[in-house]
Amino acid sequence: MRPDRARFLRPEPKTLEELQAAVAVREKGYDIHHIVEQTPADRDSFARTLIDAPENLVRVPTLKHWEITAWFMQGKEDYGGLSPREYLLGKDWAERVRVGRQALIDVGVLKP
Repeated sequence: MRPDRARFLRPEPKTLEELQAAVAVREKGYDIHHIVEQTPADRDSFARTLIDAPENLVRVPTLKHWEITAWFMQGKEDYGGLSPREYLLGKDWAERVRVGRQALIDVGVLKP
């Protein structure tokens, strides 16, 4: 694999601070991801200022962003067989942050 592609397909996990700081730099092949998913949080009446706060935004490779989206849609034992998205309905912000960070760890973009 070409080294320039490896950083998109198999990025080295980074710290939360590194992922958050990278938001300021727009780069092809990367997306801005909301740790707490924005649409479900919006539906549960969380303020947009909280949803779009710098603490809730990280920059991840686009392919990893797609993996994160899939992760939120698949049933998981940790959530009683529910998808994380279903599990989080009605949950508080702290629980959404915890689960969102777990998604980043599980897909390999955030250091545990």
